[in-house]
Amino acid sequence: MKLYVLLMVVLLPLMVLASPLDDARATGQIIETPDGFVQAVPTASSENQALAADVNRKRRAAYAGIAERHGITIEQVGRESYIKRMVPSKAISKPGD
Repeated sequence: MKLYVLLMVVLLPLMVLASPLDDARATGQIIETPDGFVQAVPTASSENQALAADVNRKRRAAYAGIAERHGITIEQVGRESYIKRMVPSKAISKPGD
């Protein structure tokens, strides 16, 4: 029983921290695209469509700053961001490790 309570004390705050974007991605309402932006699926709620637009505005601004500092295009930054986000975790062990 003590372990259960301890787990709830530790895990409950983490569950609350899940972002609306994480929730929308988990339910398939919003997807990541290879250009480094997100896209609401055609059946997404208007709330999730607005969320995707807001995320993309913020990402575009962040990508623009990075691109300017490094002398590259926003598109290059977006593609690199997508690749980094989609790389499998290195924490996953391989057979024989």
